[in-house]
Amino acid sequence: MAKKKRRHYIKLNNKIKELFSGQPFDEAIALVDDDTLIELALLLDLRSTSTQRDEIIRGLRRLWSEGDYAVRRNIVEYLGERFGRAKASRSSAGKAVADKVDHIMGFLDNVPHSREEEKEILESFIDMKFSKITMDKVLGKLEYLRLLHRLENFQQELDIEFGPLNEIVFMHVYDFDFGGSHFTKWFKTASEPIEMDALLSLEDGEIIRRLQSLKEEAILRKQEEILLFLSNLDNHRYLLKEEIAPLLKKMPVEGVLQHAPIDFMIMERIIHDMDQNSFLIDGGAHWIVEREKNISLYNTDIRYHLSLSYEKSFLYASVWEGKDLPIAEDFESLDENTLEHFNVALSSLYERMEELSLNLDIDCVTLQRFIMQFLEPQIIASGKLKIKEKTRRRILYHFSEYLRPLKEKKMREELLAKTIRDFKNLFPLARRLNRRIVFHAGPTNSGKTYAAMKRLKEAESGYYLAPLRLLALEGYEDLRSSGIAASLITGEEEILDEESTHISSTIEMLNMEIDVEVCVIDEIQMIDDRDRGWAWANALIGSPAKEVILTGSSNAVEAVREICEYLGEELEIIFFERKNPLEMLSNPVSIKKIRPNTAIVAFSRKEVLALKQQLSGRYGVSVVYGNLSPEVRREEARRFREGESQILVATDAIAMGLNLPIKTILFAKDNKFDGLRRRELTTTEILQIAGRAGRYGIHEHGYVGALEAGTLQTISRKFYAPLPSIRLPFAVMASLEHVLLIGEILETGKLLEILGFFAKNMEFEGPFMAANIESMMEVAAIVDEYELDLRSRYHLACAPVSVSSPYLESAFHRYLGYLEKGEEVPYIPPRALPDHAWTNEELLHAEDRVKEISLYLWLSFKFAEHFPDTENARKARELLNRFIEKSLQSGNFVKKCRRCGKELDFSYRFSVCESCYQKGKRGIAKSRKRKTGVSH
Repeated sequence: MAKKKRRHYIKLNNKIKELFSGQPFDEAIALVDDDTLIELALLLDLRSTSTQRDEIIRGLRRLWSEGDYAVRRNIVEYLGERFGRAKASRSSAGKAVADKVDHIMGFLDNVPHSREEEKEILESFIDMKFSKITMDKVLGKLEYLRLLHRLENFQQELDIEFGPLNEIVFMHVYDFDFGGSHFTKWFKTASEPIEMDALLSLEDGEIIRRLQSLKEEAILRKQEEILLFLSNLDNHRYLLKEEIAPLLKKMPVEGVLQHAPIDFMIMERIIHDMDQNSFLIDGGAHWIVEREKNISLYNTDIRYHLSLSYEKSFLYASVWEGKDLPIAEDFESLDENTLEHFNVALSSLYERMEELSLNLDIDCVTLQRFIMQFLEPQIIASGKLKIKEKTRRRILYHFSEYLRPLKEKKMREELLAKTIRDFKNLFPLARRLNRRIVFHAGPTNSGKTYAAMKRLKEAESGYYLAPLRLLALEGYEDLRSSGIAASLITGEEEILDEESTHISSTIEMLNMEIDVEVCVIDEIQMIDDRDRGWAWANALIGSPAKEVILTGSSNAVEAVREICEYLGEELEIIFFERKNPLEMLSNPVSIKKIRPNTAIVAFSRKEVLALKQQLSGRYGVSVVYGNLSPEVRREEARRFREGESQILVATDAIAMGLNLPIKTILFAKDNKFDGLRRRELTTTEILQIAGRAGRYGIHEHGYVGALEAGTLQTISRKFYAPLPSIRLPFAVMASLEHVLLIGEILETGKLLEILGFFAKNMEFEGPFMAANIESMMEVAAIVDEYELDLRSRYHLACAPVSVSSPYLESAFHRYLGYLEKGEEVPYIPPRALPDHAWTNEELLHAEDRVKEISLYLWLSFKFAEHFPDTENARKARELLNRFIEKSLQSGNFVKKCRRCGKELDFSYRFSVCESCYQKGKRGIAKSRKRKTGVSH
């Protein structure tokens, strides 16, 4: 049995040797290409930590030496299949070559020929296609080879070569006698071209005699040429007698005698004798002659060089033959052309600068100064009287930068001359109504809004302007419940009643063209808001109502009074007092001892969800934060109001008039990030939020506290501080009319450029300034990428889209793409949703989907024909809102590490866990060590 097994192994070894020309496996495997090695390693499931060639070869040698027959057989079968085909292919190729040789030899069999001729014929035809090898071609080639051999014999016998024109070429020595100096020189000599067919028709002896005769004729002709050349050198115009013989001795054996090189020193002397201002430069194949010139440019003398280039053979021939050198005429012509081109370029540059500075009163001295600032160093450095394109661009660039502030100033002056700077006159209907303004000033829970709404209901027509869509909806329902025909208008929703006398809307949607009896503007202190304050300023100044009722905190009194003085309108201020006391708790409240009807205020979505996670095991918890849709916020508020949840965790969104049965307000933090920086809460913010505690009619007292001692200390200090007055000026927004006017003045259709100019340059009479439009400009940068008219891009820049959300930005780009093509935009509903979100990412994505729907619906009001799928969008919003509500109520969703999936606490700051972070740091450190060559 052992012998049989040994025989099998021997067969496998022999097969390897057969495939690899006698090489054993260990040597043969090193000859295999990389692709074959990798395929073989995969076939054998070779465990290797590397795909490096040396590693794979070592692994295969190990497998072979371990002696497993099945493994060896697999290796032999794979290599046999791979290299057996190649061997067979080589054998087939060999047979094809043999057949081609037999074919060629068949043509030569009946023709006498030498072995050398046979070899040359085979070499000529062996690579030609079999079908193209014919008798005529083979015999023609043989005849050609014999002709070449015959000519080679003639060349050897006569020491000649045949040139490209069938002339004979040979070397011969000639005598030179000049100025008492005698020497000989070899020259390559050539005969006249030969009629080769006629020559080869002669016998060999006759051919040799004929070639010898031609050679002698060529020698004689060359000797005569030399004698004629030397005869013209006596009393030479340029060369001294003692200079000529050394130059002749150095003449090259080939070429024209008149092209004999002349030493640099001699050429330099010849040029200098002609023009002392010129100097010679050796440019390799050319002689370069330069001359220094002077030009007065804008009262500044500048030296430059003129440069002529001559082929050396041309100047040598002119000198040897004693001809006039054209250098003086060439310099004169070159100088004329140079000055002409320079002046044209200079005039073009100057005219372009005049165009750029048109109507800016820039004098010619300033233009000349800018030109000389860059042009003079360039001419001095290069020596050329030329305006390089690079220099031209630099001059124009720096001149444009110099003009930029001057142009902006002029455009600003034009804008201020054309636009209506007196802001109140932008609202002509309001100015004609002789309005009366009433300010209900007071803290929260003082009944000021209730009184304003009561007056609104008594009026024959009116507006209620809310800071939020949710409050606009509450105002609408309040009016309807009082039997008043009302309509609701927000950025993404309209509920219109043709019989309506009253309209409840978000403040930005106020229609300035329809006058009413009463207009209620809620939360007037928002006029001080960095981003949205312009909407309250516009509403206060432009509301088309006979009576305008403002509600807000008392710190807005002085600001409202100053605006009314600017407007010249009557102002009545009615102060309201809080209806029940608000007390400050003396000690922080532990999160484990919170009582029902408590609202905890945090200042970010992450903090709100983290607190909910901590509280959900002991209480029913409602949450309210800005990323939630108004519908979800309303539902969460309802759950708290009706006792389904005992605790409300919210951001400062509850400060905006949400009517909730809150007994105690607890601050989780005493600071917030306001979009620019992290800062402490202001007194205004603390009082506005704290005022929501102790709802009148439900709780006799309201209480304010904090979860931590440090936070409580800050809140207490500011709770008792006087309320700071709102400071002027107020921000006002660029209207479409402003945008179109600025675009006309700037001669641009780029919205971002127009808005930037407005923000930087626009001024108004009265206590106003241009609004902060950073977020609008971020959106404008996106819409400017698309081919849309300026009006459309302005409306799109006002869209409720947050570029901080990649999902929303992507959806916005998709919508813009459809608009650009003029196509309808389909709404794509979400796929089947689970019962509720399990992770924070799922919840956040659902919130972003609701914002996308809000964007779609908002765009449907501006571009109705392009966004027709509103019904599906609203249905999808209902589904998503229910999904978010269930998710918030379940409390099961978690935050996970984005690398390993480990569950994280919501209060954890980062998106990766500590373990993954440390691994990442170690990986970066190792990578840096490898790059810098550091090792352990």
